[in-house]
Amino acid sequence: MKLLRLFKRWDWVIIVTLLLLSFLPSAVFSYQQAGISEDAELVAIISVDNEVVEEITLTGHVGNDILDIPGVPCDTESIELKDGQIRMKSSHCPEQICVLTGFISRPGQTIICLHHRVIIEIQAVQGHTDEIIISY
Repeated sequence: MKLLRLFKRWDWVIIVTLLLLSFLPSAVFSYQQAGISEDAELVAIISVDNEVVEEITLTGHVGNDILDIPGVPCDTESIELKDGQIRMKSSHCPEQICVLTGFISRPGQTIICLHHRVIIEIQAVQGHTDEIIISY
């Protein structure tokens, strides 16, 4: 009971406001994910030094493929595609964070290798539909 008396009214207002604002990033991310339709095509974009070097379509991918990253002196067989998922299979990084990330398969997920400056990001590409223009 003594602990509650240590806080004044404005202290509680600030605490509650900060607590509510802490959920804002979660709400924004959920709103963005809700806008992605189920028929969107998933594409893994591989960037090295902030330049896109390869785009791989994940939607409909079946089987297991192993690829190299163009322009990066990693081990051979450094990227693995498996049934619509992608992961960094091997790397010369000292901490192996990119390898330990594992498979990613949802839009917005990323794998980042700081040592080799590689980013693998999954994006949803909406199907191209012709808009109907009505004029009077």
